[in-house]
Amino acid sequence: MEAQAITEQQRAIAFPTSEWFERLAQLMKINSTLHEHLGYIDCVAQFTVLDGGLGGKPWSVQVTFEEFEATDVREAGAVDVARADFTLEASLATWREMIEVIARGRGRPDLTHTLNYLSHTGTPIRVWSEDPLRKDLFFRYNQSLQEFINASAAFRTIFEG
Repeated sequence: MEAQAITEQQRAIAFPTSEWFERLAQLMKINSTLHEHLGYIDCVAQFTVLDGGLGGKPWSVQVTFEEFEATDVREAGAVDVARADFTLEASLATWREMIEVIARGRGRPDLTHTLNYLSHTGTPIRVWSEDPLRKDLFFRYNQSLQEFINASAAFRTIFEG
C-alpha cells in the first residue's frame, strides 16, 4: 500500500485539467484535520485559466465545497457561470508561477504568490461574481481556498502548452 502511495505522489498531473483539481479534492479529504481547524467552507468556486483551453481559449473548472471537503469537481462552460459563487481567473503563466512557488516552498507560497495577494488589486488574478454577496465568499473562505491550492505541492504538476 505504501508503494502505491509513493507512486501516486510521483505521478505527474497536468494543469489545467479536472484531474488536477480532483487530486486536490482527494488531498483535502485526506488532510481533513487542517480544514476542520480552518473552519467550514460552503461555496462553488470557479477557477478559470484564461488561455488554458484548446487553441488558447479559456478553460474553467468548478469545485463545490461543503463543510470540510470538496464534494464535486466539474469542467465548466459559459452556461455554468451562474452556478459559481465567484470566479478566479488568470493567465496560465500566473497560475503556473503560483503553483511552482508553492511547490518550491513545499506547500507554503511566499507572500507575493498567494490567492489573496495576487487578487488584491484585481490583477493578475481577477475575482468576480455578478452578485457582490456571493463574491464575498472568496474573502470569507480565502485561507481554506489557499490551503486547497497549497496541497498541489504533494504531487508533481506538469503544464500543458
